[in-house]
Amino acid sequence: MTEVSLRSLQKLYGKTAALKAISLDVTHGEFVSLLGPSGCGKSTTLKCIAGFEDITDGRICFDNKDISRKLPEDRDIGMVFQSYALFPHMTVTQNLAFGLEMRRVPKADIARRVASAMEMVQLTPYADRYPKALSGGQQQRVALARALVIEPAILLLDEPLANLDAKLRDEMRGFIRDLQKRVGITTIYVTHDQNEAMTMSDRVVVMFDGEIAQAAAPEDVYNRPASERVARFVGNANILDLPVAGADAQGTTVTLPGGTPLHIAPCAAPARAGAPDRLRVMARPEQITLTGPGLGQLPGRIEKRYFSGGHVEYTVATECGALFVTGPTTQHVSEGDTVGLSFDPARLWPLPDPAPERAQ
Repeated sequence: MTEVSLRSLQKLYGKTAALKAISLDVTHGEFVSLLGPSGCGKSTTLKCIAGFEDITDGRICFDNKDISRKLPEDRDIGMVFQSYALFPHMTVTQNLAFGLEMRRVPKADIARRVASAMEMVQLTPYADRYPKALSGGQQQRVALARALVIEPAILLLDEPLANLDAKLRDEMRGFIRDLQKRVGITTIYVTHDQNEAMTMSDRVVVMFDGEIAQAAAPEDVYNRPASERVARFVGNANILDLPVAGADAQGTTVTLPGGTPLHIAPCAAPARAGAPDRLRVMARPEQITLTGPGLGQLPGRIEKRYFSGGHVEYTVATECGALFVTGPTTQHVSEGDTVGLSFDPARLWPLPDPAPERAQ
């Protein structure tokens, strides 16, 4: 297994900075997802690691060896693309053997490794089929097997599930993650799909505008976002702007409309400047409980109600603005009903002050 280190990695296209001196360590056998909107730099980062893009400045190291100027074929990587990039005129066996043949691996070893790779991705019965005779999920497994059969040090995946339907994407998420765990290969995965990043990764790297906004375990990115922008990008986030009633080493007390106090634990995010008189607090939809009218800590009225299979989604009008809340399907609340909202202070997350605007 191999460790990947990015050191002040910069990529310019003319005067436009696609990557702004980012640094990141991916440990041995770790599954890391680069997550962000289009144009944030995640695919550029992957292409730089693969050697498909020249870097402008900084270093890329594999096991502390600088490979920044090496050609792609000399980097010992396996790559899986969104388009699969299978050879249409070759069978599954021939597609898998191609990379080994280019490396002049002995024929007996090729046969053994191809057979092992096909078994690994459960495609042995399809060995003699051409890509056009395979389903999308089967083609994706061929692409994975072709990347792994060369026994690379690092596996890179660039939005490999984007072309699959929703049910097949769910199946392939589990398949790829289970396979990665069995093989134990260091993996960097690019996606704009939050569910993919959250369910598959050991660590999620959220990127905006060529910079890393947060790199943390999925649970931390979701429950303890480093900024309001991360909070709003990853899942649904209710942001409450509340007056501060007091603060000490044990946390901050804020006040809801109507005067109900809430005590918020100390923020693990960067320290806030000075002693602000207001605090922005994040509450996820599932962290707010709907109660009966006159109960709870904040009154509201149901504006919208959507049945979503395993739960119900509500938009609730309150003095704090429209809040998004999820509840069980057994709860009978209709649009127009008056309700109360209850907050668990232990699950609320105080957000740091926004970063100042940079001069252009």
